[in-house]
Amino acid sequence: MKKRTLAQKKNRAFMPVIITAVMMYTIFFVVPALYSFYFSLTDWNGYSLNYKFVGIENFVRVFNDKDLINSIKFTLIYTVVINAATIPVSIVLAMLLTKEIKGVRFFRAVYFYPAIISMLSLGLIFNEIFRRMIPSMASGLGIRFLETSLLSSGTGAVIAVIILGFWQNLSIPTVLLIASLQSVPSELTEAAKIDGAGVFARFKVVTLPFLTSTLIMCLVKGIRDALVVFDYVVSLTQGGPAKATTSMGYKIYLMGAMDMKFAQGCATAVILFVIITILSFIVMKVVGRGGIDQQ
Repeated sequence: MKKRTLAQKKNRAFMPVIITAVMMYTIFFVVPALYSFYFSLTDWNGYSLNYKFVGIENFVRVFNDKDLINSIKFTLIYTVVINAATIPVSIVLAMLLTKEIKGVRFFRAVYFYPAIISMLSLGLIFNEIFRRMIPSMASGLGIRFLETSLLSSGTGAVIAVIILGFWQNLSIPTVLLIASLQSVPSELTEAAKIDGAGVFARFKVVTLPFLTSTLIMCLVKGIRDALVVFDYVVSLTQGGPAKATTSMGYKIYLMGAMDMKFAQGCATAVILFVIITILSFIVMKVVGRGGIDQQ
């Protein structure tokens, strides 16, 4: 009876925290999401008190908007490249930073440093790097193909945004994977060595299953962050040149705040939400098959 009483007291102590978290999540996330879906079915411009329902008309307009289709293409390319590059490199760095090497704590702090800088500030910093510093250095060194700023061409601007996104997004997955690697039983690794398993075989059979849950979290977060990328685009390229780097997040902002197409922006946000949900579900299903709980 005493144990049950203590458990009940603990549950009651946590209830205010849980209720507060649920209320805040509902108020700041669920309600705005429902309102966004509601307004996506109207012709509201974001300011007028009068509006009417138009059904799926905004969604039809979205898929007939060439600029928006181009923004979807850029966003998907950015998402695929960023995650395809970030996850493998994060695994390698995490494995290196779990080794007993001199100054390992310093290197861990260095790799995590980009995560604490705001994306807007990083965009402004890299804007100066790409526009001024690199061309000036290339001119002095006689490297002709770098004398022109990457931001002056569509392809170059896309590469610049990807470089910046990769540099910052590398930090958090690395730190999370370091924590996961420390949970791998050393006995299993030693047993695999004794059985003659090589480095790649040990990683595949022993290490990878213990990293699965963390990899799922990193991939879902990475996909979500890449699909809603906004700050980099605003501060680095402002969607240019020739709208080559206009992401879906930036396009939604332009629709709602600049073009008086709030309802169409809501429809685009709903489509973005569906894309994130589908891709996250696929990642959890596909990557989750190799988890330790599945073996």
